[in-house]
Amino acid sequence: MTKKKRSIGIIAGVLIFFILYLLDRLGILGIQLDVDSIRALIEDGGMWSVMIFIFICMFRQIFFLPTTVVYITGGLIFGPFWGFLYSVSGHMVNIFLAYHIGARFKESIRRFISENYVEKLRKAKKRGSFKQIFAMRVTPGFPVDAISFGAGFVEMDLHIYIWASFLGSVPKIAVYGYLGQRLEDIFAFETILALGFLLVLALTPYLFKNGEEAL
Repeated sequence: MTKKKRSIGIIAGVLIFFILYLLDRLGILGIQLDVDSIRALIEDGGMWSVMIFIFICMFRQIFFLPTTVVYITGGLIFGPFWGFLYSVSGHMVNIFLAYHIGARFKESIRRFISENYVEKLRKAKKRGSFKQIFAMRVTPGFPVDAISFGAGFVEMDLHIYIWASFLGSVPKIAVYGYLGQRLEDIFAFETILALGFLLVLALTPYLFKNGEEAL
């Protein structure tokens, strides 16, 4: 696949995300039901609401919850600043645990990771990992769990993995938290600007010299 085709594919993916987001806000999709159910669970926790939310972020896979829904909910409940901090805290613990699970239970994890992603991570490991992992993390739509479990599976350097994941995840989580505060005003200029920033993030890997190989 050529670089031009990849760029078109990413742009199309972000546009599809934007359309689905609008359809959801119009009540045509069921994503909002997930947000509402998480919000109800957390708010019912009272003084324990923060711990409940961080726990959900830490063990998100157990509840079959996508990162987008969880982090948007964080912004909706706690605001863009605290929602961001709580989301990042839980997210980093989550990917740390996933890395060690991938390294410890290789035979079991291997069944759930596409060979395509395993090969990408092996190539990333050979190149030093940081740029490639950052590019994968910062790109909206790239499977979070495939990177987390797969990095452990290929025994990638843990320190590089953690730092690249942290720096790559922060921009997306910040945008999702902001969108959580704007769910009731989807057509506002600020909301459109935030969605536009996701598009910029989607194109970020191509700013790297080896962006095409990374993705």
